[in-house]
This record gives sequence, structure tokens and C-alpha cells, in this order.
Amino acid sequence: MSEIERLEDRRYAAMLSRDVETLEELLHERLLHVHSTGNQHTKAAYLVGLRERAWEYHQIDRSQQNIIVQGSTALVFNHLFLRLELKGKAIELRNQALSVWIHEQGVWQLIAMHSGLEPSTN
Repeated sequence: MSEIERLEDRRYAAMLSRDVETLEELLHERLLHVHSTGNQHTKAAYLVGLRERAWEYHQIDRSQQNIIVQGSTALVFNHLFLRLELKGKAIELRNQALSVWIHEQGVWQLIAMHSGLEPSTN
């Protein structure tokens, strides 16, 4: 298992358990997280939302993971199935996601996350 795979596993486990301390370590200060709704969060805003349960993840399944490392940048493509509560409302999402990790000062951190809904099969 590659270092990026391990970091992705840690990040998703932290999201599910609301482990803000681990996320504080894994997320870059300049993180921009773009949700499938189009809403965007900085690192600080994302962590506040998780802490205050504006969203609460119950299940995150990843598939078709593809990792491309080029120098100090790693791109991680995934298909995601998520069950969560968003402001108290239960929802399920099928998304495609791109996570961008950068390696600075000997450490990998997530600097960007973008997810969009899976295309309709109709």
C-alpha cells in the first residue's frame, strides 16, 4: 500500500469518526473543498462544519481508486457512495471525486478536494 493510499484511508476514517485532530494534520492550510452541491469550504470552515455536525458522515465507500503521483503532487480519483446527514437531513450521494495532495517540507497534505455527482445512467 502506498503512502497516499494510507493517507486517504486515514482521512476518510477521520471524516467518519469526526476526528478533527487527524484532519487538522492531514489538511493543508490552503485547502479548498468543493462539494457536489457546489458549496466550497476552506480548511477552517470544513472543520467547524464537522465539529458542529452541519454534516455528519455515516458511510463512505470508495471504489475505482486511481492514484497518479507526479513529483510533489498526487491526484487521487475515486467513485464515492456516501450516506450522511446534512443539516439534520439524511441523504445518499454517488459522486466522483478528485483529491489533490502536495508534498511540502517532508509532509503530504490534502490541498484540494472536488466532488461531483455521478452522471445519470438514463
